[in-house]
Amino acid sequence: MSEKVPDILPLSPYFREMVWGGRRLDTLFGKALPGEVPIGESFELSAYEGRESRVCSGPLEGLGLSDLVRRYGAQLLGSAVVERYGQCMPLLVKLLDARQDLSIQVHPDDAYARANKLQDNGKMEAWLVLHSDGGRVAFGLADGVDQQTFSEAVSAGRVEEVIRFFPVQRGDLVFSPPGTVHALCAGVVIYEVQQSSDLTFRIYDYDRPGLDGKPRELHLQQALDVINFTEPLPPPQPWSTLPGASEEGCVLVDCEHFYTRYVRSPVTYCETVDSFAALTLVNGQALLRGEGDAFTLAAGATALLAAGRTVEVEQVGDVPLEYVVSSVTP
Repeated sequence: MSEKVPDILPLSPYFREMVWGGRRLDTLFGKALPGEVPIGESFELSAYEGRESRVCSGPLEGLGLSDLVRRYGAQLLGSAVVERYGQCMPLLVKLLDARQDLSIQVHPDDAYARANKLQDNGKMEAWLVLHSDGGRVAFGLADGVDQQTFSEAVSAGRVEEVIRFFPVQRGDLVFSPPGTVHALCAGVVIYEVQQSSDLTFRIYDYDRPGLDGKPRELHLQQALDVINFTEPLPPPQPWSTLPGASEEGCVLVDCEHFYTRYVRSPVTYCETVDSFAALTLVNGQALLRGEGDAFTLAAGATALLAAGRTVEVEQVGDVPLEYVVSSVTP
């Protein structure tokens, strides 16, 4: 492909109606949500089939993310990313609005997905809390809970007694490797980065009907197969307490599949080096400048930055600039 992919590709999201969703992506970020339906997820960076984000400005306006990947390949993603994941977008970035509690759930890893010939990859994910009305998250198992105890509690309708709940507030990080029992709960809005996958094993869903009026499917045996019953995980924690945190931000997660930073500085340079990056503004307005292109982003908006580029990110106006940038782990 001789045509050069632009440095900056502003994206418009795909909105997903969910029974537990709300309308706060409009009230908090001015998202143009469809209809008067509960929107749970805004797919900010997504090449997931049927839920794609699209370029919303510039010479490639209207192109879906999967089309971009097919057209530009390693030039867009980075050669190391293509070598590792093939000609596909390996990450998915969302904003989530929980008006109700989500189901208690767990995700498998890549090895389980492959061994059981499941459609998707495994699912590793991380959340940064953007808003909380005194909300909480379910995260991990109570002390001493083993597979038998957990299974008996689920069968007896007592699953909430054998998992841990933590109150969360804006700026808290929640990192969920595969095998972590977890749930986003009512009143919380998050930024989420994850593997590009929709593999979710529901354990408990409050006997709640789905959008079709029927109970949503549960996957207890598959969940029991993949739950991590042995290794405790660090609880949700404020980003400011993470190693290396400063007034200008920190590395939120450096894990097997993604490298995610939180930045709060009026002027920064984002170097993408060996991997593309997804830059999501979570506060203020920003002017993004690349080589020959420039775009203004509002809070809640996301831009895809091509691999091997340097993009200047500058605050516009008086509202402090905050953004999250995710790429494939070096």
